[in-house]
Amino acid sequence: MSQEELDALVAEGVIEPVAPDPETARIELEQARLHVESAAEIAERDPVAAFAIGYDAIRKALSAHMRGSGYRVTKGKGHHARTGRYAIAAIDDARVEEHLEAFDELRQLRNQSEYDALVLDPDDVTDALARADAIIAVVDKDL
Repeated sequence: MSQEELDALVAEGVIEPVAPDPETARIELEQARLHVESAAEIAERDPVAAFAIGYDAIRKALSAHMRGSGYRVTKGKGHHARTGRYAIAAIDDARVEEHLEAFDELRQLRNQSEYDALVLDPDDVTDALARADAIIAVVDKDL
């Protein structure tokens, strides 16, 4: 974790410091785990919904990390994108670096499937869920 990068995000108004809440962070991380399981169950039948659930698992895991570390995203548009920026600054683990960098691409795919009727397939879900599992494991270690 680079405190300088986090301080820069605070100064930019992307995130703000709050009291750490490890109990709620653990609940949120457990919700992320359940999302991965649920998404895997429906991936073949409904890959668009499964992808959205898998994406949300990643977002919730990152939010749990933020909550446990004493930060939250500021109000306004771009909440999910700012969550991704926080994650890249805060989670310094080579095992998930590429997964964190891919979060914005996943966000864009999710948005396209939600708002532009982009059709996703089970392989897209498999990729998202693998990324979610890796991120959840690292966040669990950090909490």
